[in-house]
Amino acid sequence: MKKFFIIVIAVTLCAIIGYGIAYFVSPVRTAGLEEFTYEIATKCDGAYIVREESVYYATSPGTVYNIADEGERVANNTAISAIYASNIDTSHLSELRTLDKRIKLLSGLSAGRETYETGEASVENEISSRMGSVIDASKSNSVETVRSYREDINAYRKGSDENAVSALSVLEAERGLLEAKISSGKRDILSNRSGIFSSYVDGLESVLAPERIADYNPQYIRSLTLNEINRDENAAVVVGDPVCKVMNNHEWYVLGVVNKDKTSLCTEGTPVTLRFPGTAASDTKGTITFVSPADENGESMFLVKIPTYVESAFSYRQLDAEIIFKSYSGYKVPTYAIRTDAGISKYYVNGMKGSESYKCDVEVVYTDAEQEYSIIRSVDTAENKLGSMDRVIVGEK
Repeated sequence: MKKFFIIVIAVTLCAIIGYGIAYFVSPVRTAGLEEFTYEIATKCDGAYIVREESVYYATSPGTVYNIADEGERVANNTAISAIYASNIDTSHLSELRTLDKRIKLLSGLSAGRETYETGEASVENEISSRMGSVIDASKSNSVETVRSYREDINAYRKGSDENAVSALSVLEAERGLLEAKISSGKRDILSNRSGIFSSYVDGLESVLAPERIADYNPQYIRSLTLNEINRDENAAVVVGDPVCKVMNNHEWYVLGVVNKDKTSLCTEGTPVTLRFPGTAASDTKGTITFVSPADENGESMFLVKIPTYVESAFSYRQLDAEIIFKSYSGYKVPTYAIRTDAGISKYYVNGMKGSESYKCDVEVVYTDAEQEYSIIRSVDTAENKLGSMDRVIVGEK
């Protein structure tokens, strides 16, 4: 009997040792959960911004004075720029510019207490902005500009509508006197549309009109060159010179050329996302509205319509862009970590949190068969969400 127990104990020890060896040789493997986004996209270096634009020309020789600020929204049939007679004293125009800036500022203050009711932070932001402007103006030895900014700062700090209204009346009176002194020979330029004002004219305003794009091909688009002119303060012009323009800000377009390996993705009516690397513009949604036939090189032109205003994009005519056709976001895991319930087309992974494992129902949104990984995310009804897991069980070696 004693011999029998010794044999039983020996067999048990061998089994334990055998299972231990098997465990260390073939342990359960896990993989971390990595948030991941995969995009099917193409780069379009030197894409063009296409807009409906109205260019305004000088009808008399003289000196340009822009009434509207760069990037300002302007209404239809309003004075946006002016041409003063050639013999104008440009120091008067500099004085007029200072008055106009201060009047615009105080007009906002006198419109009500909204500026102050939005909280101290907004007021401090305005003060901080003008403090930075004071420093810049000081570096350029612009004494008059420094004085103007300091008065603006004091107006913000006082935070008084009454002070703003009073100061505004004085400034408007000063402007009236100055305008009466220099208005002889002045020609106003009126807008014939509402939109965004710009003093930059590049010669492509009529070429890159949305309705003309279908007449072009990739080679023609690649051959375009900018002839940029900025009619800044005190610029001299002759009759027929372009002075400024107003751009439609309700909808605009991006025009690019796509290589033959991506032409199959470009179809009219396809929603896409546009990204502009190197600019402050955020990712922007749009729709492909035109695709040209492929040329002998297999290249096609595409036009994307964007129905929302993006301020920073209106500072450019040509810029690098990425067009994103599809985007998949979720958790990147090895494909063989995904399991299927028998006879049911439902997927799950075994997630781990600490030393405990959990069944996590998932949706497979993208699989790369060559690289053997998938992008997954929890289904809405999942009891155990992937976001609460540390890792997933991959399998055994």
